Amino acid sequence: MAVRSRRPWMSVALGLVLGFTAASWLIAPRVAELSERKRRGSSLCSYYGRSAAGAGAQQPLPQPYARQWPEQSPPPARQEFQGPQLPEAAPGVTSFRSSPWQQPPPLQQQRRRGREPEGATGLPGAPVAEGEPEEEDGDAAGKRRGGRPGSSHNGSGDGGAAARSSRPRDFLYVGVMTAQKYLGSRALAVQRTWARFIPGRVEFFSSQQPPNAGLGHPPPPLPVIALPGVDDSYPPQKKSFMMIKYMHDHYLDKYEWFMRADDDVYIKGDKLEEFLRSLNSSKPLYLGQTGLGNIEELGKLGLEPGENFCMGGPGMIFSREVLRRMVPHIGECLREMYTTHEDVEVGRCVRRFGGTQCVWSYEMQQLFHENYEHNRKGYIQDLHNSKIHAAITLHPNKRPAYQYRLHNYMLSRKISELRYRTIQLHRESALMSKLSNSEVSKEDQQLGVMPSFNHFQPRERDEVIEWEFLTGKLLYSASENQPPRQSISSILRTALDDTVLQVMEMINENAKSRGRLIDFKEIQYGYRRVDPLHGVEYILDLLLLYKRHKGRKLTVPVRRHAYLQQLFSKPFFRETEELDVNSLVESINRDTQSFSFISNSLKILSSFQGAKEMVGHNEKKIHVLVPLIGRYDIFLRFMENFENTCLIPKQNVKLIIILFSRDSGQDSSKHIELIQEYQNKYPKAEMTLIPMKGEFSRGLGLEMGSSQFDNDTLLLFCDVDLIFRGDFLQRCRDNTIQGQQVYYPIIFSQYDPKGVC
Repeated sequence: MAVRSRRPWMSVALGLVLGFTAASWLIAPRVAELSERKRRGSSLCSYYGRSAAGAGAQQPLPQPYARQWPEQSPPPARQEFQGPQLPEAAPGVTSFRSSPWQQPPPLQQQRRRGREPEGATGLPGAPVAEGEPEEEDGDAAGKRRGGRPGSSHNGSGDGGAAARSSRPRDFLYVGVMTAQKYLGSRALAVQRTWARFIPGRVEFFSSQQPPNAGLGHPPPPLPVIALPGVDDSYPPQKKSFMMIKYMHDHYLDKYEWFMRADDDVYIKGDKLEEFLRSLNSSKPLYLGQTGLGNIEELGKLGLEPGENFCMGGPGMIFSREVLRRMVPHIGECLREMYTTHEDVEVGRCVRRFGGTQCVWSYEMQQLFHENYEHNRKGYIQDLHNSKIHAAITLHPNKRPAYQYRLHNYMLSRKISELRYRTIQLHRESALMSKLSNSEVSKEDQQLGVMPSFNHFQPRERDEVIEWEFLTGKLLYSASENQPPRQSISSILRTALDDTVLQVMEMINENAKSRGRLIDFKEIQYGYRRVDPLHGVEYILDLLLLYKRHKGRKLTVPVRRHAYLQQLFSKPFFRETEELDVNSLVESINRDTQSFSFISNSLKILSSFQGAKEMVGHNEKKIHVLVPLIGRYDIFLRFMENFENTCLIPKQNVKLIIILFSRDSGQDSSKHIELIQEYQNKYPKAEMTLIPMKGEFSRGLGLEMGSSQFDNDTLLLFCDVDLIFRGDFLQRCRDNTIQGQQVYYPIIFSQYDPKGVC
């Protein structure tokens, strides 16, 4: 009985043992594999990630501020767009980095080669080589930026790209139409400015031939798509249609919106994303600035009444549904073109097969800005106005310098907005501290005060801050250290324009819902004063234009008083010192005779004592121009003074003698011999002689001498009878501002010092 009663328990125990053993055989390898994958995924440090050719390939991580979006996996390209095949990627090497102009092999060819396609969806990667010329691998770039290798921290106290990459980036695809001759200029400027702020991918489309082919020059690191059978001829009708077809074939199901842009347009990525997220990409939408053609082309573009097109300059935006309907009929659109304008033909194709046309909204003319100035010079001259601030795209910027100028202005606007947001946060923090009965921090007390004209309470009459009266052009002041009546300076004019611009933006913030728009006309009069502890205070009488566009339309002029206070935000400063590093290194090496890289680096970082000994080398070089004819004795005295003042102390100066001579030339031989003597005595000194024939002319001589130098050269126009000291040269450097200020010294002359009391 006892043996029989134990058999069921033994069977249960044996079953458990066998079950755990079988589970360990089946589950343990899978758990180990998952752990290994997780470990590999968390230890990525490479800038582009691991090789896409190996098993378990990982996607690259986004880097801080470089805007390197993770490599995406587009659908397989159709046969018409197959480019040259890439070589097999070696283990641990990304093939597209070394060959940025090649396209990936099609999906079928990858499978025939016996390897699986990359990416989570099993599709080949896009043919891109994104990045700037100075970008390096993740380790080097991370160390240089101050963050950890492979991390999203940029070393500046914020999360870098981690915060920005929290939202999905597969939202907008921008195709930039360019040409080979612009890849190193316009296209590169686009990549370095607005392209990194696009919520998606930006690629450049050019002809099939690689840039700089046969010239031995490396191409710029741009994600360029070379379209087969397409050249860079103008008008780019075929290129535009083939680019749209490429978007459809590779990225239709990946991105919601698609944009065709020129290489001379500027796009505000954040405003464009905010605008497009308010629309439904599943509907056929064709966005841009509506065009009908200029006056000479009316009736010649093949447009019926009520038909239009989106202008190509400010950019054309297509929803996913438009491309889905239109692209299968692109061949027919290419065969049936009525004009040479590619934007007109694209609009005709969208209207014919996409079932829509460019929107008739008046607001699109403001969002997609085209410069219609009469004497436009290839760029937008006036940036400081509300139209530029409200626009999403700005066109044109024909030169890279114009693109950088506009980008710099937009970044300065962003800085102003962030500083204003900082003041708002300080105010909220101070208010919360008061409501919670906690102590208000010192910084919140200074920056979180609400606007008021009574912050400063004068105790005596002399402490009262005086108001200045201003009109549209003049400023009247009662201060003793200012003229009573003067023109408004450019700095004050800029400050007034910026203040009025902010006021008008606040007034028109809800203009649509209220059914009215208020435009600024002029400043009738106003008062202004500066409180050094708090900010600038204004009382302005503004002449405005009231426009009502709801109900009964009305336009009337109105006057309003504005009481404004522009508070100071947190001060930021940076100490800079002009330092010739090469001269400093040479001085340290000469003094210590040390060739150790580490010791020299430490000396550069720790010891700046040698900079005081090299003031003459670090100061701005002065070019002394002296026109001369005859007067040998006076010239001899001038050279003696120049030797004592400049040559012996080794001042950073260069002497240029413009020597006029008559036909005989006998009167200039002594001058030439004297200059040669000084050149032999001081071989390192810079002294130049410019001979000229004819009658003496001081203006002609100075013009001839100054024409030998660049525009940023510091010139001292000097007479031969002038005697000066070393401190005079320093005053010339201090009181001369390039492009703004000329220094006219007051010369002591005409009097004998012995006879003057």
